[in-house]
Amino acid sequence: MSVRHAFRTLSRLSNVMAHKQMSPTTTSFVQRARFCTAPELIFDVTSAEDFQEKVIESAVPVLVDFHADWCGPCRTLGPRLEEKVKGRQGEVVMAKINVDQAGEIAMDYQVTAVPTVISFKGGEAIYMFQGVIEDNDIDDFIERTLNQ
Repeated sequence: MSVRHAFRTLSRLSNVMAHKQMSPTTTSFVQRARFCTAPELIFDVTSAEDFQEKVIESAVPVLVDFHADWCGPCRTLGPRLEEKVKGRQGEVVMAKINVDQAGEIAMDYQVTAVPTVISFKGGEAIYMFQGVIEDNDIDDFIERTLNQ
């Protein structure tokens, strides 16, 4: 069950609970579950431990954006990637790695230029691109990652 599907189901249960009688156990479960949060769609990774937990061990595909504060193309690509990830509503998430702060991770994946985006699925790096690309190419990159 996808995260999006689970939250939709939870929302429906909440609506049913407001209009019909449910057992005390079911009512309690729905009330507690409403306070659970969805996984972060976009997050920073600052250490190897962070990378392991948030990227390698992720249950959903992750786009890793290697960028730098001083990089003009990074400032162009980053917000567009974020918009595309948010539009996927949990099918894919995005990790942002500043190469000046977490250079060891960039070196591990032979990142030699920024921006570089690498997609991960099941803990494995599967696709990569460097530089700024068009919106439809970003969509294609995400689709290929999801369908891998």
